[in-house]
Amino acid sequence: MNSNNIKISRFTLRWRQIVWWTLRAILYVWFRMTYRFQAWGGDNIPNSGPVLLLSNHQSFFDPIIVGLGINRRRFYAMARSGLFNNWFFSALIRTLNAIPVERGESDIAAMRKCLEALDLNHALLIFPEGTRTDNGTTKHFATGTMLLIKRSKADVVPVAIEGAYHVWSKTRKYPKLTGRIGVMYGRPLAAKDLIALEPAEALQKIQDQVEQMRQELNKMLVLPNQSASDSEINR
Repeated sequence: MNSNNIKISRFTLRWRQIVWWTLRAILYVWFRMTYRFQAWGGDNIPNSGPVLLLSNHQSFFDPIIVGLGINRRRFYAMARSGLFNNWFFSALIRTLNAIPVERGESDIAAMRKCLEALDLNHALLIFPEGTRTDNGTTKHFATGTMLLIKRSKADVVPVAIEGAYHVWSKTRKYPKLTGRIGVMYGRPLAAKDLIALEPAEALQKIQDQVEQMRQELNKMLVLPNQSASDSEINR
């Protein structure tokens, strides 16, 4: 069966499940010991049905962090196409449900795969900022995110990550071996309610909630805060 197709055989599905939950167990222990990882709001994620997980983007660790706080279901995630250049790493992240996307351009094929995953009642993780933050705060959400919500009619779960920027910012080649990392999942936002708003207003609503949760995490984890100018929600 074509590896670019979301629909897979039962054998492939079972294999992906084994790899996913095995790696998650290993990484959970590592993040708990190394970064004192904590998660809040995991029960807010629906047990079934299509759902969009929209998260801020602080580091290369982010897909792992989002997955560590969810113990009831797996998800698909968009990943920049450059990560698929190495055959071994490409095979690994495809097994972990990664969907390649061309950065900086309209990737229709990636959009179709995302819609297919949601149509098959999967969860899908997206980083609407498009790239990692420069200062730890939440940046503008790309307008294409709203298009995906409109076409899929999937409910949205806002996700906030905090601490990963301090551990592995985009200016660092390798992550620190100490720190604190947390993730928080907000209550689902109904797609119909978001679609009823103007696209810019709907995106701002989601972005504001993600940034608010990030700041809450910052206080709970007792992390260095940003300057007054940086801590404002980007508009």
